[in-house]
Amino acid sequence: MHKQNFWGYLFIMPFLIGLLIFTAYPFVYSFYLTFTDWDMFNPPKWIGLNNWSFTLKQEQFWYSVRNVFYFALIFVPLQAFIALIIAYVLNQSIRAKGFFRAVYFLPVITPWVAGGLLWKWLLDSKFGLVNTLLGEMGIGPFQYLDHPYWWIVIGILAVVSVWKGMGSAMIILLAGMQSISKDLLEAAEIDGATRWKKFSRIVFPLVSPMVFLVLITSSIASFQAFDVFLVMLDSPNIVKDELLTTNILIYRDAFLLFKMGSASAMSWTLFLFILIITLFQKQFEKRWVHYD
Repeated sequence: MHKQNFWGYLFIMPFLIGLLIFTAYPFVYSFYLTFTDWDMFNPPKWIGLNNWSFTLKQEQFWYSVRNVFYFALIFVPLQAFIALIIAYVLNQSIRAKGFFRAVYFLPVITPWVAGGLLWKWLLDSKFGLVNTLLGEMGIGPFQYLDHPYWWIVIGILAVVSVWKGMGSAMIILLAGMQSISKDLLEAAEIDGATRWKKFSRIVFPLVSPMVFLVLITSSIASFQAFDVFLVMLDSPNIVKDELLTTNILIYRDAFLLFKMGSASAMSWTLFLFILIITLFQKQFEKRWVHYD
């Protein structure tokens, strides 16, 4: 028994070492940095709660919080809804299912730099393909990424993010749907259940744990939005205050201004926001998620 325990601990030791070095230590050390002034070159100087106070008083920070909340409000339900519909359709007996599954999953493996630059070109106000096609129909041109209203720009970025992440959500939901017994669906059809009733009374309740998982992971991803803003709105030095996200502020303070203490304080504040949102979602889990 002791020999088995020894070999068990030995085999998991590389994982534990990696967890301590690359996850646990940075996690604890970043919390310590929130109370210091550190530029990554000189030793950290203890300044108490100054970084926390500066973060909560910073107007740019609250702009970023507003933006990620609005981004999540569009991105999370839209991605879950579209992924659920596509997964349901691709779970039916249709031709070329494998091809369509690959097509819908393709954006997931597309690098954000490539995908973001493509969408940036498509949505260009002067030379973009979208306005060119609309112009042929006598519509437009419209402003997209350079629109004066911040909520329109962030809404467009949220839709682009749905295009990028929908494939992974679709795969999760499709896996759940494929685990549903065909006998159950056939019995419901024999009893006269319509396609909508089969979906709403059988399919959705049985895949609700996967839907809940998609909502949780999408919410976390939306509050950590970074790549789409960085690529499609140029660099963090050029992004307007009204379009900033918290992760761009963290990146700017940490690696451009070398204010690691301020960046760490914003990181922990973002972590607390995500934790609160996740716990809030968990409160409603038992009302509509079925695990039986």
